[in-house]
Amino acid sequence: MDLLALLGEGIMQGLLLGFVLGLLLKLASKAVKTFLLVFFLAVKWLEARHIVIVDWHRLTNGLLGSEELVLDQATELVESLIEMGAFGAALGGGFYLAHRLTK
Repeated sequence: MDLLALLGEGIMQGLLLGFVLGLLLKLASKAVKTFLLVFFLAVKWLEARHIVIVDWHRLTNGLLGSEELVLDQATELVESLIEMGAFGAALGGGFYLAHRLTK
């Protein structure tokens, strides 16, 4: 297989997808922020009225309780980022380009 063609295809796909995601995020970010704020406030209100029980300590117990788990997850994350390579960089470039062009 032609490595240069595969690399070029990955870069073009990343740029295109990054550009589209950048535009969509710019358009939808306000709605998503509002939704998340209302959702969090609703959960806290339901918890205060004893309608819903949320175990806030258990949500972070896995990360705070085990250093080995954190190191394993960090290693897997680095390996995944290395594997993405040119596609990830092009995705970021396309996202940045969309953000700069829509100011």
